[in-house]
Amino acid sequence: MSDQQPTPQNPAQSINGVSINWDDTDMESIYANIGTATANREEFFLLFGTHQQWRGSVKDKSEVNVKLSKRVVMTPFAAKRLAVILSQSLKAYEDQFGKIEV
Repeated sequence: MSDQQPTPQNPAQSINGVSINWDDTDMESIYANIGTATANREEFFLLFGTHQQWRGSVKDKSEVNVKLSKRVVMTPFAAKRLAVILSQSLKAYEDQFGKIEV
């Protein structure tokens, strides 16, 4: 467990009475405009990448090339928790900015 104290870059959060200190000192950011998921019995695989479908002619848009760059492997339990927090975050976003059409 880290001895770091909460800071603006390392905020503390309490979930179900457990204090969580987020350490983001080694975090990397990437851009992804596409993502997908696959799973087996033990793990979920989240795949992220980019595509440039907006470029080219109408003929070129009959096929989309996606450059995958990152894979996140999670347990089913962690994936379920992520799904819950994403649902809550999307609801809060749509409440503030309007419905996202897919």
